Amino acid sequence: MKENIIENLVKRIKEKLINERKSDELSLHLSRKVIKQFKKDEDFELYNIRFDRGDEYAVFDFKCYFLEDVDLEDPFSIRAEADMEEIYMEITFNPQYFPESMNDLVAEVKETIEHELEHVEQQNFEDMDVHDNEYDEDDFFEYTTSKKEIPAFVRGLVKRAKTKKISLNFAMEEWFKENHRNFSDPDEEWPIVKSIWMDYANTMREKEKIKKFK
Repeated sequence: MKENIIENLVKRIKEKLINERKSDELSLHLSRKVIKQFKKDEDFELYNIRFDRGDEYAVFDFKCYFLEDVDLEDPFSIRAEADMEEIYMEITFNPQYFPESMNDLVAEVKETIEHELEHVEQQNFEDMDVHDNEYDEDDFFEYTTSKKEIPAFVRGLVKRAKTKKISLNFAMEEWFKENHRNFSDPDEEWPIVKSIWMDYANTMREKEKIKKFK
């Protein structure tokens, strides 16, 4: 009996490590492809990407497009969305800020891919399925605190923190500076959002469900 328990525990640990490694490898592959194509300013589409996870698997497409805008005030802006079959990414950039802004772009590309992979996995893998309450998607506060988005934002920001070698707290504050204009009342809403995200991150770290962070 005891031997079976230990054997099952070892099996679960191995599966968890394998799944994490595959997720990391896929994320790294996609982010490298995006940056490579960005440097060439060439849109691209990848089809039938397969991601195996235990006894389940997801198959999805990845589409990425680049738009040059010399009037853009910021160095770049990334828009992305995902469902169970596709990740769509659009990067608008001002060439005057490059290559100086390349490191920031790399970090945000990695963050965005992690965020969208979370949504692909939520919709394809049973243990990651999230039953969300209805919310107004035009309300940025409701959007950022929805059950589906909390894990995605945290996962992405953990990746940003690790990529830039900064704390998760600093990564969140950095994100807020970039997105504060989207909140209707940033001074009131952001502390609530940050608290929810950090509570989730700490809970998942204790359960070893996300990467360690500082």
